[in-house]
Amino acid sequence: MTIRIGVYDFFAHLIGGSFLLAVILYILQKLLPIPVDIANLSSTQVLILGTIAYVLGYAATPMGSIWYRFWVPKDVYQKTVSKLNQDLAGMGVNLDIMDWYTLVAFIKRHNVDMAQDVEQYNAISIMLRSTSLGFLLFSGVFGVEFLFSSRLLGFVLLSFICLGLSIVLIQEAVKYHTYFFRSIYQSVVALIVKPEQLSIKFQTEDTLNP
Repeated sequence: MTIRIGVYDFFAHLIGGSFLLAVILYILQKLLPIPVDIANLSSTQVLILGTIAYVLGYAATPMGSIWYRFWVPKDVYQKTVSKLNQDLAGMGVNLDIMDWYTLVAFIKRHNVDMAQDVEQYNAISIMLRSTSLGFLLFSGVFGVEFLFSSRLLGFVLLSFICLGLSIVLIQEAVKYHTYFFRSIYQSVVALIVKPEQLSIKFQTEDTLNP
């Protein structure tokens, strides 16, 4: 049995997991001060850290989803389909809410390249969730460090900066997930629409040259 990992999914988990790994390494450095020269890491060490980051990003996906649910509207899927119906009203298209995974499978069956374009939005959303979670954890770590380890106001500033970045990134994750839902239906319409349904009017030669 072969295991297929999409390029977008791979980098989504790798980048998101890198931030989570950075949080863990920062905590370990505080608890067990070990000198680490990041600039002189060997290729093997980079590969090991990259693998750990990917696994962390993949494993933290459920945690990122929990954090994501605090920000995403409950009816985002329904609203996206409803807005798309309004935009496509001139084509005589009336979309019903369907299981998005089935629709993506339909797109893959007819056009793999189009399916990859659709899935990149979901991958970006996943990456932003994990990255946002990493900044949220950094915010908590800096807050704890200020309260129990040091009274430097710089830690308070860092905590608020990380919290702000976390909020901005999770809002972007919601936006890209909306793009994902929208692109699914747009791709399906593009695959099945007839030319005469397109709301395009061409000017005739007589109209151009009265």
